[in-house]
Amino acid sequence: MCRMSRRCRGEGLGGAAKDPEAPLRGSSPTDAGKTPAAGDKVVRHRERTAAAVTMATPIPPAVSMDRIRAFQREALAPNTRRGLRSNWHAFESWCRVQDLASLPATPLVVAAYLCYAADLTDGAGDWVYAAGTLSHWLYSINTAHHLAGFAKPGDDRDVEMTIAGIRRERARPIDRRAPLLLNELRRTLVGIDRKSWPQGVIGQRDSALLLIGFGGAFRRSELASLELRDLRIHPEDGLYIGLRRSKTDQRGNGISKAIPFGTSTLTCAACAYIRWLRMLAAAERGLTDRKNELNVVSLEGHICRDELPTIAIAVNQPFFRPVMKNGAIKERHITGNVVYDVVKRRVGVAGYDPRLYGAHSLRAGFVTEAFRAGATHHEIMRQTGHRDPATAEIYSREASPLENNAVTRLGL
Repeated sequence: MCRMSRRCRGEGLGGAAKDPEAPLRGSSPTDAGKTPAAGDKVVRHRERTAAAVTMATPIPPAVSMDRIRAFQREALAPNTRRGLRSNWHAFESWCRVQDLASLPATPLVVAAYLCYAADLTDGAGDWVYAAGTLSHWLYSINTAHHLAGFAKPGDDRDVEMTIAGIRRERARPIDRRAPLLLNELRRTLVGIDRKSWPQGVIGQRDSALLLIGFGGAFRRSELASLELRDLRIHPEDGLYIGLRRSKTDQRGNGISKAIPFGTSTLTCAACAYIRWLRMLAAAERGLTDRKNELNVVSLEGHICRDELPTIAIAVNQPFFRPVMKNGAIKERHITGNVVYDVVKRRVGVAGYDPRLYGAHSLRAGFVTEAFRAGATHHEIMRQTGHRDPATAEIYSREASPLENNAVTRLGL
């Protein structure tokens, strides 16, 4: 039998049980004029608090858990969630075929899965998966276990040593895309048809995409997510672009970028922005207006200081949109893969090897050209959004190996 103090059992100093509702009703008329002792004040305060907690309405468990899980999902970016889900389903399928438990999975099961994937080869005898890919898979398995309340298999010594051995044995150079340098960008832009129907519609979009992507050092996901409200012309500076969320800004604090007015109409991002904006406005009015807009396109003079067209659509609508072969402009965002395809297709038309280039070539080209022009790490990181100078330095070492290199002072 639990031995409770008289105070905990609700008994007063005289031993009589107290009325649990008395503290909420206040003192009785017979107690009027009496000054309670200090001990009584403490007792009454505790009893009032206990009664208030007892009468509080609890949050429905089902509702609260739904909200908790919803916010937990938002802790990860959508692309990260999709990758985790895909990697986890692959591991589940393998465990199902092997008749092994996937959640929770023992460390040896996870180590065996990594070994199985590491040993897969293609028809040419090359390894199918890089060590970095397997590390991502292990991260997904660890995350799934952590969210389910289980220990992470990757923290076990067997798994740690297995993935470390795979990384060491299968180490190979990272396949980085070549930077699209400024002269290459100019040549690519010259080869874009901006006037004929319907090729000129997609040409206007691609020109704006290449120039804004290069000048703003954007990632492809950032370009694809831009909305009309994110871009505006500053009368003296040029094109202002607000990035609401990025890879290094998952909390959505926002980053502001600017691209100055160009000296050449060919490479002026502000002019390209207005041309594409006019095309979007014409698309709202109909087919005839879209064709007429192409007829007045010219690179003879700047239009970046002209009056902006009026667009009768919501400002939160996509800026870069899919364009069909018939010149129709869809009312949805492009994907990051579209940025990748545009870069490869346009550099191929310009005479460059498209296998060397990709969406990241725009960002890499900006950093490389900036280093060659003498920009500091801080100046470059201000535009790219990099947090670590070492990350920006990678571009300098790989794309400009002679820049600030002591070997140039040896007189060889």
